[in-house]
Amino acid sequence: MKNRSTWLMGLLCFLSTVVSAQNKSGKISGVVTDTDAQAVESATASLQRAKDSSLVKVAVSDKYGLFEFDNLTEGEYFVIVTAVGFNKTNSKRFTVSGTSLFKLPSFQLQRSAAKTLGAVTVTGKRPLIENKIDRMVVNVEAAPTNAGASALEVLEKSPGVTVSNEGEISLKGKQGVRIMLDGKPTYLSPADLANVLKNLPASALDQIEIMTNPPARYDASGNSGIINIKTKKSLTEGLNGSITLGGTVGIFKRRDTWYAPLRSTTSVNLNYRKGKWNLFANYNYNYRDGKGSLELTRRFFEKDGSLNSTSSSRTDFNFRNNNQTLKAGFDYYADKKNIFGVVLNGFGFFGRPAPYSVQAISRPDGTIEQVLESNTTNRNNFFNYSANFNYKHTFDSTGRELTADLDYIGYSNNAKTTLLTTIYDGYGGNTLGNLALFGDIPGLINIYSAKADYVHPLKNNLRFDAGFKVSYVKNDNEVIYERSDNGTIQPDDRSNHFIYRENINAGYVSLNKKWKKWSGQVGLRAENTIARGNQVTNDSNFTRNYTSLFPTMYVNYEASKNHSFTLSYGRRIERPNYQDLNPFIWFLDSLQYRQGNPYLLPQYANNIELRHTLKGRFTTTINYTITDDVISQLLKQNTEKRITFLTTDNVARFKNIGLAINAPFTVVKNWNVNLFVNVFNNRYEGVYFNSFTGNNDPIDISYTSALVNISNTFSFKKGWSGEVSGFYRGKTIEQLTIADPMYFMNLGVQKAIIKGKGTLRLNVRDPFHWQQFRGRTLYSDIDVSIFNRWDNRNITATFSYRFGKSSVAQARKRNTGATEEQNRAGGGQN
Repeated sequence: MKNRSTWLMGLLCFLSTVVSAQNKSGKISGVVTDTDAQAVESATASLQRAKDSSLVKVAVSDKYGLFEFDNLTEGEYFVIVTAVGFNKTNSKRFTVSGTSLFKLPSFQLQRSAAKTLGAVTVTGKRPLIENKIDRMVVNVEAAPTNAGASALEVLEKSPGVTVSNEGEISLKGKQGVRIMLDGKPTYLSPADLANVLKNLPASALDQIEIMTNPPARYDASGNSGIINIKTKKSLTEGLNGSITLGGTVGIFKRRDTWYAPLRSTTSVNLNYRKGKWNLFANYNYNYRDGKGSLELTRRFFEKDGSLNSTSSSRTDFNFRNNNQTLKAGFDYYADKKNIFGVVLNGFGFFGRPAPYSVQAISRPDGTIEQVLESNTTNRNNFFNYSANFNYKHTFDSTGRELTADLDYIGYSNNAKTTLLTTIYDGYGGNTLGNLALFGDIPGLINIYSAKADYVHPLKNNLRFDAGFKVSYVKNDNEVIYERSDNGTIQPDDRSNHFIYRENINAGYVSLNKKWKKWSGQVGLRAENTIARGNQVTNDSNFTRNYTSLFPTMYVNYEASKNHSFTLSYGRRIERPNYQDLNPFIWFLDSLQYRQGNPYLLPQYANNIELRHTLKGRFTTTINYTITDDVISQLLKQNTEKRITFLTTDNVARFKNIGLAINAPFTVVKNWNVNLFVNVFNNRYEGVYFNSFTGNNDPIDISYTSALVNISNTFSFKKGWSGEVSGFYRGKTIEQLTIADPMYFMNLGVQKAIIKGKGTLRLNVRDPFHWQQFRGRTLYSDIDVSIFNRWDNRNITATFSYRFGKSSVAQARKRNTGATEEQNRAGGGQN
């Protein structure tokens, strides 16, 4: 602790020294937006002298619409701004004197009439999909069918992304993707992360960044890459904001009964910019009523392979929950070189799921041996809160800068459950017993993180980057079970208390070089992990201390104006998420449950990718991944007691090879299509220990599958637009489960009203209820068939309204440090 205090004091002293630095050259900054106050990227700003209109410098706006000129001498100037699809505009004359920082009023570009050049239609509309050199960007609001959807539903139809039956998110057929929220990691299990994303409205999202091979400055966690979900941030000056109101009605049939579960969404965004201060806040409230059903058929076998019995169960899920999200913060522009920021986040989830299950156990001849009827009531209160302090110092006009982040993130979970089971004989008339299980499951995760990144451009198009990160996590979970057998309440031996501590120390360096048609980047990241686990109940402990190196490499060749090739390589790690390390038991019913594994080891992956880009738009990618000690969900059975439980273990080696094509194109005027196709092969090879027979049974499962995402967007006169989108995933392997094909479609339409400040949207999701999960888990003595349905068929209507000033001020890119740890607590911005 003393060493940490000394280090932090040294960092603060260094930062205070940096703050005192002064800029000795004149500087001009500005922002380019359209008439809807949306940033215009790649606009050209030309700085000209007022006396003779001679050109002094040229700058290009970034993705926030920002541009700047520095190292200017005193004098009178004006700026001309141009962009494809917009009319040219210019500023008034202004004077630069001494060391002043002159901020120009924002440039609002008027869209020009669409002009057709051959087969290319040029407009100023933000595209649904943007391909960048290191990532693919999905602009959420560009798709009308995203209205009223959740963040998970938006993810599910993004190119290359699939979501499994258990909420596990995969990218291009590979599991282990890291999910970041505004650059910060989520530390949740796949199921808990899926629950958070289901309750995060699409109206709060701006973009989704998909990176299959992230560079060295990112945490090495996530063997299939990183997905960064960016929420909305306002760039406008003065007071401005937006409000979104929406309602959804589902259409769900369970046996012969129709249900219409309701949902509502409210989202408010506020921003105020004045002088050196930028204050922002947003609030989201969601109400969600839901239905679903899960059918499982489990087969139990004797040691000689003959059938022992069959269990057929059906669980009806009924849940009602609401959640609230609040985000607030500020940026303080102390001077032209130093920016300080604070961001506070809070999330509260209050759920009351109440599944009802009926399970019939039959003999090999098909006669019923017994029936179990289970009723479960749950009260789940989940809280997430975080605080971030960030700092950015710009040394000079060359791009040399230092950024630093201090983060605290907390998760608090208070769950109470009651499971009541009645056992009947095979005729269903005689009661064989009544069982009751009462559970109190509190949990607390505290995460502390500090990071700093330094960028230093050098001569000859060479750039040097370096940084470090230190994180500390404490995960304290307890479960207290009591049971009642026919009325007698007593402690249950499945109670447990588990404390897990983890410290990760990381550092990296990278070099980036451009020369002629070539560009390249190499990086090396080192991460040291110190982990300690303590099962308090049975006084069992373990300690792990390991250091790993993660090299990255990128080579790009611009063969011609229309063709470029990029080869990349990276080594990644996937540490177990904290809930999977937790050895507790969570019950579905009396004979089916999930249990953690505190002895999980990390898995390591080597990824190589070759990408061809045609005309800067069409991309073809070949990728190959090999992963050792794969962390996978695993089913285990107790034939004598007819119990099946789901756990997580290091079970196999995983190989993935794939070919992906992303093609945005225009069919006719006002009809744009984005097509993504991925063909891939997944193979698991390993060993499964059969505790019933005592044998090590081989696992060798391989499947070639296809994934297709297609989005059609239409624009009409008088502010109308529409979308027809769809998704298809062929038969494949998910966590050792062979999953049948899955597909769905969406229909949406929107209308701009109130002079463009308001938007009405209507969306119909999965109108034919095609999206259902069917699969089979089949290895060793495990034979389980799965059929899962949920209320994804729904109709949504939303209204959004933007208010306030539309002039745009300079905004900054916020970057936080606790990215990888937050992913593992149950689930950034850079």
